[in-house]
Amino acid sequence: MLNIISFGEALIDMMPDYPADCPDGAPPRAFIPYPGGAPANVAVATARLGAPTWFLGQVGDDVFGHMIADTLRQHGVNTEPLAYSNHAATPLAFVAHDSRGERRFSFYRNATADLLYRAEQAPESLLARGGVFHICSNTLTEPAIEATTHALLARAGDQGCLRSMDVNYRANLWPRPQEAPEAIWRCLTSADIVKMSREELNALYAGTGEDAILAELLEVGVRLIVITDGSNPVRYVTPNQDGTVAPPAVAVVDTTAAGDAFVGGLLARLASALATGAELDAWLANQAALSDALQFATRCGAFAAARYGAYAALPTPDDGL
Repeated sequence: MLNIISFGEALIDMMPDYPADCPDGAPPRAFIPYPGGAPANVAVATARLGAPTWFLGQVGDDVFGHMIADTLRQHGVNTEPLAYSNHAATPLAFVAHDSRGERRFSFYRNATADLLYRAEQAPESLLARGGVFHICSNTLTEPAIEATTHALLARAGDQGCLRSMDVNYRANLWPRPQEAPEAIWRCLTSADIVKMSREELNALYAGTGEDAILAELLEVGVRLIVITDGSNPVRYVTPNQDGTVAPPAVAVVDTTAAGDAFVGGLLARLASALATGAELDAWLANQAALSDALQFATRCGAFAAARYGAYAALPTPDDGL
Protein backbone atom coordinates (compact mmCIF):
# COMPACT_ATOMS: atom_id res chain seq x y z
CA MET A 1 0.00 0.00 0.00
CA LEU A 2 1.22 3.50 -0.85
CA ASN A 3 1.64 6.23 1.75
CA ILE A 4 -0.25 9.48 1.22
CA ILE A 5 1.25 12.86 2.12
CA SER A 6 -1.18 15.76 1.87
CA PHE A 7 0.37 19.24 1.83
CA GLY A 8 -1.17 22.66 2.25
CA GLU A 9 -3.52 24.69 4.33
CA ALA A 10 -5.31 23.47 7.42
CA LEU A 11 -7.80 26.02 8.66
CA ILE A 12 -10.91 26.48 10.72
CA ASP A 13 -14.23 26.53 8.89
CA MET A 14 -16.54 28.78 10.89
CA MET A 15 -19.86 27.15 10.10
CA PRO A 16 -23.09 29.11 10.53
CA ASP A 17 -25.51 28.07 13.25
CA TYR A 18 -29.13 28.72 12.28
CA PRO A 19 -31.60 28.03 15.11
CA ALA A 20 -34.92 26.49 14.18
CA ASP A 21 -36.71 29.81 14.68
CA CYS A 22 -34.25 31.81 12.55
CA PRO A 23 -36.17 33.67 9.79
CA ASP A 24 -35.32 32.89 6.17
CA GLY A 25 -32.59 35.18 4.92
CA ALA A 26 -31.51 36.24 8.38
CA PRO A 27 -27.79 36.07 9.25
CA PRO A 28 -26.62 33.24 11.52
CA ARG A 29 -26.67 33.94 15.23
CA ALA A 30 -23.37 32.18 15.80
CA PHE A 31 -20.55 30.36 14.02
CA ILE A 32 -19.19 27.02 15.18
CA PRO A 33 -15.51 26.17 14.52
CA TYR A 34 -14.76 23.01 12.55
CA PRO A 35 -11.25 22.01 11.41
CA GLY A 36 -11.03 22.00 7.62
CA GLY A 37 -8.99 23.11 4.63
CA ALA A 38 -8.97 21.10 1.40
CA PRO A 39 -5.64 19.24 1.83
CA ALA A 40 -6.46 18.51 5.47
CA ASN A 41 -9.88 17.22 4.45
CA VAL A 42 -8.25 14.90 1.90
CA ALA A 43 -5.83 13.65 4.56
CA VAL A 44 -8.72 12.82 6.88
CA ALA A 45 -10.64 11.21 4.02
CA THR A 46 -7.79 8.85 3.12
CA ALA A 47 -6.95 8.09 6.75
CA ARG A 48 -10.58 7.27 7.58
CA LEU A 49 -10.60 4.88 4.64
CA GLY A 50 -7.53 3.08 5.98
CA ALA A 51 -4.65 4.56 3.97
CA PRO A 52 -1.46 5.51 5.89
CA THR A 53 -1.60 9.30 5.76
CA TRP A 54 0.61 12.21 6.84
CA PHE A 55 -0.30 15.90 6.87
CA LEU A 56 2.43 18.37 5.93
CA GLY A 57 2.00 22.08 6.61
CA GLN A 58 1.85 24.70 9.32
CA VAL A 59 -0.74 26.06 11.73
CA GLY A 60 -0.54 28.72 14.39
CA ASP A 61 0.58 27.79 17.88
CA ASP A 62 -2.86 28.85 19.04
CA VAL A 63 -6.12 27.29 20.16
CA PHE A 64 -7.30 26.72 16.60
CA GLY A 65 -4.01 25.23 15.44
CA HIS A 66 -4.01 22.72 18.29
CA MET A 67 -7.69 21.94 17.64
CA ILE A 68 -6.79 21.06 14.05
CA ALA A 69 -3.84 18.89 15.09
CA ASP A 70 -5.82 17.05 17.75
CA THR A 71 -8.70 16.41 15.36
CA LEU A 72 -6.43 15.19 12.57
CA ARG A 73 -4.90 12.68 14.96
CA GLN A 74 -8.31 11.55 16.15
CA HIS A 75 -9.13 10.62 12.57
CA GLY A 76 -5.91 8.66 12.09
CA VAL A 77 -3.72 11.24 10.33
CA ASN A 78 -0.04 11.30 11.31
CA THR A 79 0.77 14.90 12.31
CA GLU A 80 4.47 14.48 13.09
CA PRO A 81 5.40 16.69 10.08
CA LEU A 82 2.95 19.44 11.13
CA ALA A 83 4.73 22.66 12.12
CA TYR A 84 3.50 25.33 14.55
CA SER A 85 4.19 29.04 14.16
CA ASN A 86 4.45 31.17 17.30
CA HIS A 87 4.17 34.44 15.38
CA ALA A 88 1.37 33.75 12.85
CA ALA A 89 -2.22 32.67 13.34
CA THR A 90 -4.20 29.73 12.01
CA PRO A 91 -6.37 30.84 9.06
CA LEU A 92 -10.16 31.05 9.29
CA ALA A 93 -12.90 30.65 6.68
CA PHE A 94 -16.41 31.86 7.49
CA VAL A 95 -18.91 29.78 5.52
CA ALA A 96 -22.41 30.59 4.30
CA HIS A 97 -24.78 28.27 2.41
CA ASP A 98 -27.41 28.82 -0.23
CA SER A 99 -30.62 26.82 -0.60
CA ARG A 100 -28.80 24.06 -2.53
CA GLY A 101 -26.12 23.58 0.12
CA GLU A 102 -23.50 25.38 -1.98
CA ARG A 103 -20.96 27.43 -0.07
CA ARG A 104 -19.69 30.99 -0.03
CA PHE A 105 -16.43 31.68 1.82
CA SER A 106 -15.05 34.74 3.58
CA PHE A 107 -11.38 34.03 4.27
CA TYR A 108 -9.20 35.49 7.03
CA ARG A 109 -5.84 34.44 5.63
CA ASN A 110 -3.43 37.36 5.64
CA ALA A 111 0.15 36.34 6.60
CA THR A 112 -1.24 33.29 8.37
CA ALA A 113 0.84 30.31 9.45
CA ASP A 114 0.10 28.15 6.41
CA LEU A 115 1.46 30.81 4.03
CA LEU A 116 4.76 31.02 5.94
CA TYR A 117 5.68 27.35 5.55
CA ARG A 118 8.97 26.75 3.72
CA ALA A 119 10.32 23.68 1.93
CA GLU A 120 13.28 23.32 4.29
CA GLN A 121 10.82 22.66 7.13
CA ALA A 122 9.66 19.43 5.50
CA PRO A 123 11.38 16.34 6.96
CA GLU A 124 13.70 14.83 4.38
CA SER A 125 12.60 11.33 5.31
CA LEU A 126 8.90 11.96 4.68
CA LEU A 127 8.91 12.13 0.88
CA ALA A 128 11.61 9.47 0.75
CA ARG A 129 8.88 7.03 1.84
CA GLY A 130 7.47 7.31 -1.69
CA GLY A 131 3.71 7.12 -2.18
CA VAL A 132 1.37 9.94 -3.21
CA PHE A 133 2.09 13.64 -2.65
CA HIS A 134 -1.16 15.64 -2.83
CA ILE A 135 -1.66 19.41 -3.14
CA CYS A 136 -4.27 21.96 -4.18
CA SER A 137 -3.98 25.48 -5.57
CA ASN A 138 -4.32 27.37 -2.28
CA THR A 139 -0.56 27.11 -1.78
CA LEU A 140 0.01 29.04 -5.00
CA THR A 141 -1.67 32.31 -4.07
CA GLU A 142 1.51 34.20 -3.07
CA PRO A 143 5.08 33.96 -4.43
CA ALA A 144 6.79 32.50 -1.33
CA ILE A 145 4.30 29.71 -0.69
CA GLU A 146 4.16 29.03 -4.45
CA ALA A 147 7.95 28.54 -4.43
CA THR A 148 7.59 26.18 -1.47
CA THR A 149 4.97 24.16 -3.34
CA HIS A 150 7.13 23.82 -6.46
CA ALA A 151 10.17 22.82 -4.40
CA LEU A 152 8.19 20.08 -2.64
CA LEU A 153 6.65 18.88 -5.91
CA ALA A 154 10.14 18.57 -7.39
CA ARG A 155 11.42 16.74 -4.33
CA ALA A 156 8.43 14.39 -4.39
CA GLY A 157 9.08 13.59 -8.04
CA ASP A 158 12.76 12.97 -7.40
CA GLN A 159 11.82 10.54 -4.60
CA GLY A 160 9.48 8.56 -6.85
CA CYS A 161 6.19 9.86 -5.41
CA LEU A 162 3.09 10.14 -7.54
CA ARG A 163 1.96 13.76 -7.57
CA SER A 164 -1.74 14.54 -7.21
CA MET A 165 -3.38 17.97 -7.59
CA ASP A 166 -6.94 19.04 -6.90
CA VAL A 167 -7.37 22.55 -8.33
CA ASN A 168 -9.83 23.67 -5.62
CA TYR A 169 -9.81 27.24 -7.00
CA ARG A 170 -11.05 29.98 -4.66
CA ALA A 171 -10.77 33.34 -6.45
CA ASN A 172 -11.09 35.40 -3.26
CA LEU A 173 -7.93 33.79 -1.85
CA TRP A 174 -5.84 35.31 -4.64
CA PRO A 175 -4.55 38.89 -4.14
CA ARG A 176 -4.25 39.04 -7.96
CA PRO A 177 -6.78 36.55 -9.40
CA GLN A 178 -5.59 37.27 -12.93
CA GLU A 179 -2.38 35.39 -12.06
CA ALA A 180 -4.22 32.22 -11.03
CA PRO A 181 -4.56 30.51 -14.43
CA GLU A 182 -0.83 30.57 -15.18
CA ALA A 183 0.23 29.72 -11.63
CA ILE A 184 -2.17 26.78 -11.43
CA TRP A 185 -1.19 25.56 -14.89
CA ARG A 186 2.48 25.39 -13.89
CA CYS A 187 1.56 22.95 -11.12
CA LEU A 188 -0.92 20.98 -13.19
CA THR A 189 1.81 20.18 -15.69
CA SER A 190 3.94 18.71 -12.88
CA ALA A 191 1.22 16.33 -11.67
CA ASP A 192 0.50 12.71 -12.46
CA ILE A 193 -3.13 12.93 -11.30
CA VAL A 194 -5.32 16.02 -11.74
CA LYS A 195 -8.81 16.64 -10.42
CA MET A 196 -10.81 19.77 -11.16
CA SER A 197 -14.43 20.74 -11.41
CA ARG A 198 -15.91 21.85 -14.72
CA GLU A 199 -16.77 25.15 -13.03
CA GLU A 200 -13.08 25.65 -12.18
CA LEU A 201 -11.96 24.69 -15.66
CA ASN A 202 -14.33 27.24 -17.20
CA ALA A 203 -13.38 29.95 -14.72
CA LEU A 204 -9.65 29.53 -15.29
CA TYR A 205 -9.42 28.55 -18.95
CA ALA A 206 -12.65 29.72 -20.57
CA GLY A 207 -10.89 30.74 -23.76
CA THR A 208 -9.64 27.23 -24.44
CA GLY A 209 -11.87 24.25 -25.16
CA GLU A 210 -12.05 21.44 -22.62
CA ASP A 211 -10.72 18.84 -25.02
CA ALA A 212 -7.77 21.06 -25.92
CA ILE A 213 -6.92 21.57 -22.23
CA LEU A 214 -7.04 17.83 -21.57
CA ALA A 215 -4.96 17.02 -24.62
CA GLU A 216 -2.28 19.50 -23.58
CA LEU A 217 -2.13 18.07 -20.05
CA LEU A 218 -1.79 14.54 -21.39
CA GLU A 219 0.91 15.71 -23.78
CA VAL A 220 3.08 17.01 -20.91
CA GLY A 221 2.75 13.77 -18.96
CA VAL A 222 -0.36 13.96 -16.76
CA ARG A 223 -1.64 10.40 -16.56
CA LEU A 224 -5.14 10.73 -15.13
CA ILE A 225 -7.45 13.76 -15.35
CA VAL A 226 -10.81 13.79 -13.61
CA ILE A 227 -13.43 16.50 -14.10
CA THR A 228 -16.33 16.61 -11.65
CA ASP A 229 -19.53 18.51 -12.37
CA GLY A 230 -21.80 18.47 -9.33
CA SER A 231 -24.51 15.85 -9.80
CA ASN A 232 -23.62 15.40 -13.48
CA PRO A 233 -21.36 12.58 -14.73
CA VAL A 234 -17.67 12.67 -13.86
CA ARG A 235 -15.40 12.68 -16.90
CA TYR A 236 -12.07 10.89 -16.73
CA VAL A 237 -9.27 10.89 -19.27
CA THR A 238 -6.02 8.92 -19.49
CA PRO A 239 -3.64 8.54 -22.44
CA ASN A 240 -5.78 5.58 -23.57
CA GLN A 241 -9.28 6.19 -22.21
CA ASP A 242 -11.97 8.87 -22.17
CA GLY A 243 -15.09 7.98 -20.24
CA THR A 244 -17.68 9.03 -17.67
CA VAL A 245 -19.00 7.77 -14.36
CA ALA A 246 -22.41 8.82 -13.02
CA PRO A 247 -22.48 9.82 -9.33
CA PRO A 248 -25.33 8.56 -7.13
CA ALA A 249 -28.23 10.90 -6.49
CA VAL A 250 -28.44 12.29 -2.96
CA ALA A 251 -30.24 15.06 -1.11
CA VAL A 252 -27.48 17.64 -0.79
CA VAL A 253 -27.07 19.14 2.68
CA ASP A 254 -23.58 20.64 2.57
CA THR A 255 -20.95 20.43 -0.19
CA THR A 256 -18.09 21.55 2.09
CA ALA A 257 -16.16 18.27 1.92
CA ALA A 258 -17.75 16.60 -1.11
CA GLY A 259 -14.89 17.27 -3.53
CA ASP A 260 -12.30 16.34 -0.91
CA ALA A 261 -14.18 13.13 -0.14
CA PHE A 262 -14.10 12.30 -3.86
CA VAL A 263 -10.35 12.87 -4.02
CA GLY A 264 -9.83 10.92 -0.80
CA GLY A 265 -11.81 7.98 -2.10
CA LEU A 266 -9.88 7.92 -5.37
CA LEU A 267 -6.47 8.20 -3.68
CA ALA A 268 -7.36 5.60 -1.04
CA ARG A 269 -8.32 3.08 -3.73
CA LEU A 270 -5.17 3.92 -5.66
CA ALA A 271 -3.01 3.55 -2.55
CA SER A 272 -4.49 0.17 -1.70
CA ALA A 273 -3.98 -1.17 -5.23
CA LEU A 274 -0.37 -0.11 -5.81
CA ALA A 275 2.86 -1.09 -4.08
CA THR A 276 4.93 1.57 -5.89
CA GLY A 277 4.19 4.58 -8.04
CA ALA A 278 5.75 2.80 -11.00
CA GLU A 279 2.63 0.60 -11.15
CA LEU A 280 0.29 3.52 -11.96
CA ASP A 281 0.26 3.10 -15.75
CA ALA A 282 -0.63 -0.59 -15.52
CA TRP A 283 -3.40 0.21 -13.03
CA LEU A 284 -4.81 2.94 -15.28
CA ALA A 285 -4.82 0.50 -18.21
CA ASN A 286 -7.09 -1.82 -16.22
CA GLN A 287 -10.51 -0.43 -17.19
CA ALA A 288 -12.34 -2.36 -14.47
CA ALA A 289 -10.00 -1.20 -11.68
CA LEU A 290 -10.10 2.45 -12.74
CA SER A 291 -13.88 2.46 -13.16
CA ASP A 292 -14.33 0.82 -9.76
CA ALA A 293 -12.10 3.43 -8.09
CA LEU A 294 -13.94 6.32 -9.72
CA GLN A 295 -17.34 4.90 -8.83
CA PHE A 296 -16.15 4.51 -5.25
CA ALA A 297 -14.91 8.12 -5.29
CA THR A 298 -18.32 9.38 -6.47
CA ARG A 299 -20.01 7.46 -3.67
CA CYS A 300 -17.63 9.03 -1.16
CA GLY A 301 -18.38 12.50 -2.53
CA ALA A 302 -22.13 11.91 -2.43
CA PHE A 303 -21.89 10.55 1.11
CA ALA A 304 -20.16 13.75 2.29
CA ALA A 305 -22.56 16.05 0.41
CA ALA A 306 -25.49 14.48 2.25
CA ARG A 307 -23.95 15.38 5.64
CA TYR A 308 -23.03 18.59 7.39
CA GLY A 309 -19.45 19.68 8.02
CA ALA A 310 -16.05 18.48 6.85
CA TYR A 311 -14.15 15.77 8.76
CA ALA A 312 -17.21 14.22 10.36
CA ALA A 313 -18.96 14.00 6.98
CA LEU A 314 -16.25 11.80 5.46
CA PRO A 315 -16.95 8.08 5.09
CA THR A 316 -15.23 5.09 6.69
CA PRO A 317 -15.23 1.43 5.61
CA ASP A 318 -18.06 0.82 8.07
CA ASP A 319 -20.36 3.01 5.96
CA GLY A 320 -20.64 0.30 3.34
CA LEU A 321 -19.65 2.27 0.27
